[in-house]
Amino acid sequence: MIPDSSNVRKAGTSRLFVAWSHISTKAIILSFAIFILTLNLLFFASSVADTHSISPRPPATDAPASNSPASVTCDTPATTEHRYIPNHVHFVFVLSDPEKDFSFQFKHFLSMYAAWYYWKPDVIYLHTNADEQGQAITRAREGQSGKWNKLIFNMFDNLRINTVEAPTHTNTGKEIQGMEHRSDFVRVKQVHELGGVYIDFDVHALRDIRILRESGFKAIAGRQLGGQINSGIFMSVKGGKMVERWMHGMHTAYTGGWTTHSNEVITKFGQRLVREPGEMLIMERDAFAPGSWENDDTDKLFAPHDDVLSNFANATDTSPLPTYDEAFDERWETPGDFPDWARDWSSTYLLHAFTAARWGHKVPNFEKITPLYVLERRSNFARAVYPVVRQMHEDGLFDVDDLS
Repeated sequence: MIPDSSNVRKAGTSRLFVAWSHISTKAIILSFAIFILTLNLLFFASSVADTHSISPRPPATDAPASNSPASVTCDTPATTEHRYIPNHVHFVFVLSDPEKDFSFQFKHFLSMYAAWYYWKPDVIYLHTNADEQGQAITRAREGQSGKWNKLIFNMFDNLRINTVEAPTHTNTGKEIQGMEHRSDFVRVKQVHELGGVYIDFDVHALRDIRILRESGFKAIAGRQLGGQINSGIFMSVKGGKMVERWMHGMHTAYTGGWTTHSNEVITKFGQRLVREPGEMLIMERDAFAPGSWENDDTDKLFAPHDDVLSNFANATDTSPLPTYDEAFDERWETPGDFPDWARDWSSTYLLHAFTAARWGHKVPNFEKITPLYVLERRSNFARAVYPVVRQMHEDGLFDVDDLS
């Protein structure tokens, strides 16, 4: 049977359509693949160009350095300094008469030396109302006003004398009574302007605080007996929010009370700023001020004990003084090596050694802090600062019988 010609034409057309459909599908898939490949090539080329654009190169001579990619690397230290609390130490000593001699004793030198020894600061600031070229500092440097004055003003190459005007009135016009209160205003203002760590002269470093300064917090302080923040130890970045608010707030808060403008203000703002990430870290009491000004605490800190031998009992002229490095588990593995009264200072970074004499209390069998008193190691205070004073002794900075 001969097929109908129209049917043949229809069958041929159908086969052509199927074939063309297969070809079209392949073409579409191939075109899409080429499109994707082209996009990938363009993206890769762009990435390579971007990579080359951030490679270090010297800046153009006619362009400011800040516009060149290399300046990003150069700016890193400034960013780090802003992020971390700088390694600056601040002391304040305001004289009632800027021309009169300083009255530094061994305890003052010990405070500055310990900070220098443990922290290796970039700079030690002494903020005072005495002129650097004036009579008081000149006499101190020449040794005309005492051994410890001479050591403080001559030993530390990184000591900077910053002559300041101690304020006599608040911004509200209220008179600021006493040198201690004027010192309070100076310390906060200087840390705000320069950044760093402020400590009172009765504060003694027991270990490095770099881990705290570089923790990322913009301000750090610690609690004292009663829960308030202690104003004798604090640290901040330059222009930090905490010190800025404290600096302004203390003027309106000042009443003449001992702590209304200091502890109370830093506690008010410091506790509030904890909720803002990275603004404020408040350390537990043991970290900075484990003792207090109360009679019982000052007795426990300074009173020498006669149930232990003096550190010099078995010493000879040729043998160095022992170091007393404690092993981690020594306190509980060999408890008999430690008298019952001996405090473990492991959790203390700085020891605020409140002076009992200010409140008229007499610590039993204690007169004042001297090299001999510390090196004998018969009190908690002596044992805390012994490593530093031992180093002083090794360096020949004093005679053991120096009593001042």
